[in-house]
Amino acid sequence: MPVLRRLLVVLAVALLAASCSTADTLATVNDNEITKDDLFALRPSYADAGTLTSEQVRQDLTLLIIIEALSDAANEEYGYELTEEAIDERMANPPDRYVTVIAPPEQFEDVTEDAVRASAAQTLLRDAVVPELALVESGGYETLMSERPEEVTRACVRHISTATEAEALAAKERVEAGEDFAAVAAEVSLDQANVGGLLVTQDGDCLVFLSRAGVEFARLAATAPLQTPSGPVDSNGEWNIVVVEDRVGPASVADLAADPMGFYDPDYISALYTPWLNGVLRTADIDVSPTVGRWSADGIGIAPPGE
Repeated sequence: MPVLRRLLVVLAVALLAASCSTADTLATVNDNEITKDDLFALRPSYADAGTLTSEQVRQDLTLLIIIEALSDAANEEYGYELTEEAIDERMANPPDRYVTVIAPPEQFEDVTEDAVRASAAQTLLRDAVVPELALVESGGYETLMSERPEEVTRACVRHISTATEAEALAAKERVEAGEDFAAVAAEVSLDQANVGGLLVTQDGDCLVFLSRAGVEFARLAATAPLQTPSGPVDSNGEWNIVVVEDRVGPASVADLAADPMGFYDPDYISALYTPWLNGVLRTADIDVSPTVGRWSADGIGIAPPGE
């Protein structure tokens, strides 16, 4: 075993041994205790102290601290109570957006069902808080639907980008006269990276979140009639003609309100949730056993002992 690896193992074993010799509590969050049993429940490898590293202990304990702090904040600010029953339901029926993180533990390396339940808890907290944050930021679901449809819409879009409005109008006339859109795009569009003018994700999916485009382009693509050349619209100094081949979004305000997380752009979600999460962790009353390290509010994590 390399010297550094042996040292890390020794530190981790000593860290947990010291914790166990005095008390089971490894951390408190707003007076709620996180014990060594809570930590050991996350990984089969905790049964073999010789496989542990102090960094792994700190990372796993940080996860438990974060869940506890967010759960308290979600309850206090929005009245959301994270329950075992809700976690059971999320485990049994994870939304498509979470199937890769809420999967049977055998699909992961060194993970128990309790660890997967911790992931499920995180998704529930996220899904409870983000819609509340979005309502404040946007002014309501009706406002999003009427004034910012690009925030909740994905579409398969082809576009022709030109330097001038006149060039865009000429390209539109050719398409309206019966020429193939992709062929015209290949001939005149400034965007030659997207074949045939079709915008795609990194995975090759043509249903792209429109909010990642320029505002005017996105709003045109979110509202234009399907299969119809539309525009031109000025976007980031270029003029664009678009054809929307397909579009996915809420059919009504009630549809959006029923499952907002199913429609929001992940970038929009992150822009709302990450500042809230960071703020919660900086203001929560978090104390970590000195044998484990020191909670660093600025770094949002556990610093090693002595740092």
